[in-house]
Amino acid sequence: LIVTFLLVYGVTSVIAQEKEQEQGQEQQKRLKPLEEFAFANVSYTNYGESEFVKNNQSGKISFSEVKVSLSFPKLLENKKTVLINGVEFTNLKPTFSGDINASSISRDFYSIAYNLAMVNPLGTKGWSYTVGVKPTLASDFEEKLSSEDFILQLLGMFTKRANENFKYGFGISYNTRFGKKQIMPLLQLVYKKNKWETYAYLPAYVGQFYHFKTSKVGFSVSVNGNNYNFNNTVATTGFDLDKLMYSRINIGPEYEIKLMKKLKLNLSGGVAVANKLDWLNGNGDSELDLSPENKVFFKIGLKFLK
Repeated sequence: LIVTFLLVYGVTSVIAQEKEQEQGQEQQKRLKPLEEFAFANVSYTNYGESEFVKNNQSGKISFSEVKVSLSFPKLLENKKTVLINGVEFTNLKPTFSGDINASSISRDFYSIAYNLAMVNPLGTKGWSYTVGVKPTLASDFEEKLSSEDFILQLLGMFTKRANENFKYGFGISYNTRFGKKQIMPLLQLVYKKNKWETYAYLPAYVGQFYHFKTSKVGFSVSVNGNNYNFNNTVATTGFDLDKLMYSRINIGPEYEIKLMKKLKLNLSGGVAVANKLDWLNGNGDSELDLSPENKVFFKIGLKFLK
């Protein structure tokens, strides 16, 4: 949610400026966007096997994660406000092995979300604001949908384009990026000059890159997670399992290359730290904490540009 809405401003503000110029309104300096806007993203991430310990018993766990997202900006009739519609799908698949019999909780988890955001300029001094909502269904979907599967994520953000090389912003968000529902402050810093670029969408992502002709290479740190409703259909487990809280921090190099004019391939890898995998009971307390040790990860993705 955080990165999706923050990236939108880089393109949509320029769209609005260009339309104003076409209509003969007040002329503004046409600034090149500091960020790319992708209308489609597809990625696959694999997290290597690592150990966990529970009640003096050991086990091993690995993950795979598939994400697909689509975003469509639309300039409204006032030629200033931009509306963004989007959808997002995530499939998280943990795989267990070892001493602990966890067959009842080794299953697919899914997240299906709809993104709706509005970006609007504030005067002529480079300020803009963004508000967004992200209704989300997150569950193992083993039973019929219920209110427990639903999460409403929210965002409010103010952003200023300071000059052709730098912009910054701040705001607040209600989301599950760290595995549980919480309110968190947001800070955005984007700087791009010559062949160097820096992105900071705190607390979600930080990256530093160097550009070549058709590619870029750098180093990034990203935080991601979710909160999934869980239907414990096997009574013999002896656990009251109600929700899965999942999060991690990915640290490592990142490489991106242009395959075609509007298509890019992204590769990243490294180590995932602060891994959290905790099943909560109906009271929201930890019932089965299987948080693994640090593990290696590899991610491959495709980005379709607007």
